[in-house]
Amino acid sequence: MKKVKTIYYLDDDFDDLGLFKEIVEELGHNVKVFSNGKKMLLTLEIKEDKPDFIFLDIHMPVLNGEEILEIIKKSDDLKDIPVVMVSGAYPKKLLQYCAQLGVKCLVKKHNFQEFKQNISDVLKELEVAKV
Repeated sequence: MKKVKTIYYLDDDFDDLGLFKEIVEELGHNVKVFSNGKKMLLTLEIKEDKPDFIFLDIHMPVLNGEEILEIIKKSDDLKDIPVVMVSGAYPKKLLQYCAQLGVKCLVKKHNFQEFKQNISDVLKELEVAKV
């Protein structure tokens, strides 16, 4: 039996937050969604139980996904949590930058079925990598 994972997802698009939550819960995992990067970072800082994985939307107001990724990777308490970036685009420069910071992969937002399949595939890969 697979272990239920706790996943944090940050996105400023409420439709995408709801869709992600629906997909991840349907896959049998717990999810906490955030629309504000500062709130997510505060939760990560004060909560003793850290998530198994963090998914970050790249394009965010105030603190974007790249900035939050840098903060996570510089934190001794957070740097080992696998991070997946989520975006509607795949610029080559962004892929290289994320890889340098240790991002596990980049999930592309698309239609519901494709987004669901991408999330499912990534979670399976991450579960295997953590074993």
